[in-house]
Amino acid sequence: MELKITNSLGRKKEIFKPIEDKKVKLYVCGVTPYDYSHLGHGRAYVNFDVFVRLLKFLGYNVNYVRNITDIDDKLINKAIKEGDLNNYKKIAEKFTKFYHEDMQALNCLSPDIEPKATEHIKQMIDFIKQLIENKNAYVIDHDVYFDVSSFGPYGKLSGKKLEDLQAGARVGIDERKKNPADFALWKGNDKELFWKSPWGHGRPGWHIECSVMAKEYFGETLDVHGGGADLTFPHHENEIAQSESLHNKPFANYWMHNAFLNINKEKMSKSLGNFFTLKQVFENFDPMVLRFYFLQHHYRSPIELNFDDLKASQTAYERLINSLKIDTQTKDLENISLQDLLKHSFMPEIMKSLCDDINTPKALGIIFKNIDKIKESKDLILVTRYFLKHVLGLTLEAITKEVKITKEIEDLVKEREKARADKNWALADKIRDQLNDMGYVAHDKKLKS
Repeated sequence: MELKITNSLGRKKEIFKPIEDKKVKLYVCGVTPYDYSHLGHGRAYVNFDVFVRLLKFLGYNVNYVRNITDIDDKLINKAIKEGDLNNYKKIAEKFTKFYHEDMQALNCLSPDIEPKATEHIKQMIDFIKQLIENKNAYVIDHDVYFDVSSFGPYGKLSGKKLEDLQAGARVGIDERKKNPADFALWKGNDKELFWKSPWGHGRPGWHIECSVMAKEYFGETLDVHGGGADLTFPHHENEIAQSESLHNKPFANYWMHNAFLNINKEKMSKSLGNFFTLKQVFENFDPMVLRFYFLQHHYRSPIELNFDDLKASQTAYERLINSLKIDTQTKDLENISLQDLLKHSFMPEIMKSLCDDINTPKALGIIFKNIDKIKESKDLILVTRYFLKHVLGLTLEAITKEVKITKEIEDLVKEREKARADKNWALADKIRDQLNDMGYVAHDKKLKS
């Protein structure tokens, strides 16, 4: 069955053709483990987990690499804030462990390789040295910068023009740089911190890490590079510039990006006070409900999150589980082939939807449309369960977790509604933040005039 995906490079849907027949080199940007994983992480890795599962079911041999950025500004700043710069390693280890727990709860397959940035410092230094030799990078004191003007196609992924980036550069930009858009490959210091390099002690910049790790495991060109839409610029744009400047060939043939997860029409972020961790959500909803909720949305469509929608997803998911119950003596089909799946009723339509740019909401819609027909046939129940479990990654186990709406929460909501009605915005915002800290989303409706 022909697989089509939307390539962010060119912004159009294309037939997927890997470099080697039936072998896929997939690199997905992983987390910087300085805090608990949030809903945006959950959405991204569930989306790519389905992509991996689909590729495998279609007969591809997938080599899935997802990195850990265990040295970065955010980690260092957190360590400094906690009083010990060297503590960044322990912080990274701590939150990597929690991240793995969250991915397991969401039933995401582990990547084949999960490289850490700190394990590839030598390769990064060598990569940077070659960029300097090629005149794509330059040294200032202990720092090394990539010269964006040396790479003609800069901006081809994001659509941003170099002249616009230069004109829009903020006041206070490092005046030492040749161009305001030049970015750090190596962040040096004179205190002998981190790793020794030809330019003195220092550490790698964020962008060089992924270029190097992708090269380490896939060579100069990979099939698919993925991540959240927020990584398109500058991270992925800069990866392209570094890698293609050095190798003079495409870095990745396909780029896939999942859309933002918004709350109250704003991208989820800590600075806006609308930041929710996966663990907070898991306190109130089964992880499979959250996975199901993500799959009800196309990966390229923004999600406007509120807890009412999650409750509705729980109801729909429970209906699905109950509709697909089978005799306890009957086990799910094992090792069903694509050809076997396509023999059954509406399954070709479902697979066609999924192979059309991973359209999970359409595939689920077809199942719900035919749910009564499925319930009448044990064969259809088995095939549908197999598809949902092995391709979409839903466990279909009974949900035991109930949404916790305690009297305390109800009272806070009522108090906030009164504050909004009285136009006491300060109090309303304070209660909203309190609800946020407790793992609840305050979803505002328009006030009556």
